[in-house]
Amino acid sequence: MAKQSKRTIPALIYQYQGPQRNVGFVLSPLYIHESVEVEMEDMLFIYNEDFDYIRPALDRIFPLIDPRTGEEMKALDPCWENPIIKDVWTEILSALDQQLVTDPELRIFLNRFTVWVRNHLQWADGIEVIGNL
Repeated sequence: MAKQSKRTIPALIYQYQGPQRNVGFVLSPLYIHESVEVEMEDMLFIYNEDFDYIRPALDRIFPLIDPRTGEEMKALDPCWENPIIKDVWTEILSALDQQLVTDPELRIFLNRFTVWVRNHLQWADGIEVIGNL
């Protein structure tokens, strides 16, 4: 019997070089009114150390209302789910696009991230940021 390769969530890496201990954030397409099983290939993992370059743009949009529960989310929760709707992502993406960056590798990292988000927002209601710290 042939051994199947283990499926994993794709990772976006800027500078992280440590062990693959999977401490960071998983981004996943958000569907509010329909039940869609999101495949691992449609998710994105970013190590905490690299997520620090994205986080300021996210921190600015809080507080938000959770679109599923209606509860207020006071800040990005690094240990839990953070469902963020498409309209809010427009503001986040704009901030990341306008962020002044001197390191060309960082600009490539940010561009890859924003392209991933924009691609998934074409059919999703938003993007959920799930922290596991």
